[in-house]
Amino acid sequence: MSLSGRVLLRSLLVMVVVIGGVALLTYELVRVSGRNDVDRLLREEAGLIGSALAERLPASAGLDGVVSGPEAERAVRQALAVHPSGARHVSLVTVNGVRLQSTGGPAPVAALMRGGDAPTAEPGAVRTLDTGAGPLRVLDTEVTDDSGTRVATVTVAAPLDQTREAAGTVLLWAGLAGAVGVAGGGVLLWLVVRRTLRPVREVSSAAKAISPTDLATRVPVPETRDEIAELATELNQMLTRIEQADANRRRYLAVISHEVRTPLAVAEGHLELLGGPEAAIVRTELDRLRRVLEDLMAVARGGDEIDARREPVFLPDLFDEVRARLEALPHASSVTVHDPPPEVLLGDQARLEQCLANLVDNAITHNPPGTAAEVSARREAGEIVLTVSDDGPGIAPDVLAHVFEPFVTTRTDGSGRIAGLGLAIVHSLITAQGGRISMDSGPKGTTVTAALPRATA
Repeated sequence: MSLSGRVLLRSLLVMVVVIGGVALLTYELVRVSGRNDVDRLLREEAGLIGSALAERLPASAGLDGVVSGPEAERAVRQALAVHPSGARHVSLVTVNGVRLQSTGGPAPVAALMRGGDAPTAEPGAVRTLDTGAGPLRVLDTEVTDDSGTRVATVTVAAPLDQTREAAGTVLLWAGLAGAVGVAGGGVLLWLVVRRTLRPVREVSSAAKAISPTDLATRVPVPETRDEIAELATELNQMLTRIEQADANRRRYLAVISHEVRTPLAVAEGHLELLGGPEAAIVRTELDRLRRVLEDLMAVARGGDEIDARREPVFLPDLFDEVRARLEALPHASSVTVHDPPPEVLLGDQARLEQCLANLVDNAITHNPPGTAAEVSARREAGEIVLTVSDDGPGIAPDVLAHVFEPFVTTRTDGSGRIAGLGLAIVHSLITAQGGRISMDSGPKGTTVTAALPRATA
C-alpha cells in the first residue's frame, strides 16, 4: 500500500474511533441525564405526597389524639386523590400493612405495583430494579408523626424505557451522522493527503530518473520547509557525495590503466627487438592482456565502452584457437572442446576467444576439484549458440539472478572467492557483438549459453 493510502487509512481509523467515542459518550450522557430527571421526579412526587400526609394525619386524629388505621387510610386516600400518578410515574402508600395506589400512571408499571410482584419497600436511596414491566427507578420514603413514629411509606416508581429509548435514538443518529462525516471527511482527507504528499511523489520520480551514468541530476527541493524538504536536501547531498566518489574512482582507474599500460608498452618494444616465434606468442598474449585491461576499465567505470567488431567468424577456426589456448592451462585435462558445425557467425573472434576462456576458467575455478567442463556450439534458426557447461553442484538461486553483475560471488564453500569482473566482462562483450547470454544452473551443473547472429551470404 502506498504512503498516501496508509495515511488515509490510519486517519480514517482515528476519525472512526473519535466519532464512535463521542457517540458513546453522548449516549451515556443522555441516559444519565434522563435517569437524573426521573430521580428528580420521584423525589418531588414523594415530597408532595409526604407533605400532604403530614397535613392530613393530625386532622384525622380522634378525640384521643391518636390516628387509627381507618383514619390513616382515609388521610392517605385524600392525599393520593390530590396527587395522583402521572404519565411518567406511579405513586402508592403503604399504611397499616395496606397498599393504597393512586389512579393513572403507565399501565405496565401500575399493574406491576398493584400485583403480587411489586417490589418490597426499602426506604432510602433511589434504586434501579429489573422487573416484568422493564427497568424501573423506585424511591421509598417514610412518613412519621410528631413523635418520630413511622406512620406510612410512600413509594414512587417510574420506568426507564423512555430514557433508554431516547439515548438509543441519540446513539443511532450520532452513528449515522458519524458515518456521513467519515465518508465526507475521507474524501476531503484524501484530497488533502494527495496534495500534501505531492512533493514526495516529485522527489521519488526524480530519484528514479537518476542513473549511475548521470549522477549530476538532483531531486527538487520543495519550498515547504518541512521534513520532505529536509529529505530532498539530504538526498541531494548524498548524490553530491556519490558523484564526488565516482569522480575519484574514475581518476584512480585512469591512473591504474596508465601505470599498467606503460610496462606493457615497454615489454612489447623489447619483443620487437627479439623476434622469433616465441616472441610472437608472447606478443599475442600481451595484446590479449591489453584488451582485458581495457575491458576491466570499461566495466569498472560502469559504462558501455567496450569495442567489438562484427565480422564473419568461422566456427572451426574459433574452436581451434580456443582449444590451443586452453591446452596451455593447468586444467586442460578437465575441459572437453567438441568439434563445432562448419558455420559462420558474426562477431569478434578475439573477443569470443576471451569469452569462452573466461567461461571455462569460471566453470573450473569456481567449482570443487574434479569438476569437468565442456565447450560446444550448435545452430538454432538464424543464430549460433555457444555453450559452456559443467557438472558442478550449481549456483544458489538467489545468486543466479545477479551472476553477470560485477563482484558477485558464485561460491558457497566459504572460500570467499568471487566472480569478480569475469562474467560481467563476458556479458558486456557478448552484448557489444549483438548477442545475448544466459545462465541455467541446478544440482547437476551449470550451463552458460551465448547466442550470436549467424552470418549469411
